[in-house]
Amino acid sequence: MGITDDRLPDDEDDLRGAYMRRMHLPEGLRMNGSISIRLIGFLRDLVGANSLEIEVEGELGLLQVLNRLPEGLKREVLDKLGEPSPRILILVNGVEVTSFGDLGKIRVGAGDEIVLIPIIHGG
Repeated sequence: MGITDDRLPDDEDDLRGAYMRRMHLPEGLRMNGSISIRLIGFLRDLVGANSLEIEVEGELGLLQVLNRLPEGLKREVLDKLGEPSPRILILVNGVEVTSFGDLGKIRVGAGDEIVLIPIIHGG
């Protein structure tokens, strides 16, 4: 598992993460820094801001980053089992990732942007 000499992952889940990074980010942005979390709709009101910055060292799994959210926001984004809420769409660098399965396998790091969008249903 992981990156081979030709820089392509040998695992389908790793391939998705590698594809997203290469599609949206130039090489070399995986150092220490911050991840931008952009909030949409009522999620802004929970923290009183349009966005947050989370400091990171290297890459983390997306779920690790979401677990660092302020408590009130985290309760809306993750369910009681720590899984992504079905009421929230999660985009990483413009790609909707909630349908990818295990979000812990999606790697994010400095320079990445996560957008949290509440799904609103009406009738």
